[in-house]
Amino acid sequence: MSLYNNVADGLKGLTGGGNFLAGLDSSIRGGIGSAASRAADAAGGGPLARNIAQRAQIMAGDAASSAMSSYIPAEMKRAINAGAGSVGILLDGGSLEEAAVNILESGVADKALGKLGRRSSMHTKSQLYGGITAAEAKRIHSEAVNTKRAKKNLFLLKVSSALQGDFSQEFNLFCTDIEHAPVIIAGDRAQVGASVVDLPNANEADEMRITTLDDRNGTMKKWFERHGAAVVARDGTVGVPAGYAITITIEHAFVGDTKGFKSKGLFRAVTYESSLSRREDSLEEIIMSFTQLDTFMRP
Repeated sequence: MSLYNNVADGLKGLTGGGNFLAGLDSSIRGGIGSAASRAADAAGGGPLARNIAQRAQIMAGDAASSAMSSYIPAEMKRAINAGAGSVGILLDGGSLEEAAVNILESGVADKALGKLGRRSSMHTKSQLYGGITAAEAKRIHSEAVNTKRAKKNLFLLKVSSALQGDFSQEFNLFCTDIEHAPVIIAGDRAQVGASVVDLPNANEADEMRITTLDDRNGTMKKWFERHGAAVVARDGTVGVPAGYAITITIEHAFVGDTKGFKSKGLFRAVTYESSLSRREDSLEEIIMSFTQLDTFMRP
């Protein structure tokens, strides 16, 4: 039992009431201090020798403490101290229950159990996530957040014709809104017995509406009126599509050189609307209407 008592006394001295690392640090500094005292005595024991030995002791102790702190993370330090405190309780004659309570009160076990609980709950279906697991909900959320959605204000408008040439710069400068229906499939319904049968019979023309601003010279209105006159002249004659066709291209949802969705077609002028009012000080807006030429024709 004497050997056990010696080991127990040594361990209890290191645990220091549960702060095992503090006791270990004190032991290291105590050992360095003893070595420094012997070195000073060996050097003659004078004031200079003791001063040098004392400075070397402080530097060596600080270096040892810094090395121990840098290699042991904070979580591990708490775990070591908690375990050392429980060992001290057992060496003092305490029960296993007291040692277990000491570990629980330290919070180390809570964190370990919490991590295990989080791992298991991530793969458990829950009504909180609509009947799916937390991991699946996280994946769906990441996919939804990382999807680059199209923005309605990101578009480039290109307008050109044989009559006026490329007018894209002016349209992009003044255009505010675009409305069009690129695909319109018309059809009828036929009743066969008690059932109804769908009978698609036409691909309707695209009707486009472009809202623009204008300058004081009426640049946009003049452009549209010239194309309207090319379709139907004042003398009642009708022009040919090669003379009044307008190529309109919409490039949507792009940034810089990255191209997005492109819609391109041949159109002719139909009408434009302008509303003036003295009741408010605002910019004039022009609503231009275009209709698609023969649907089988492509620019």
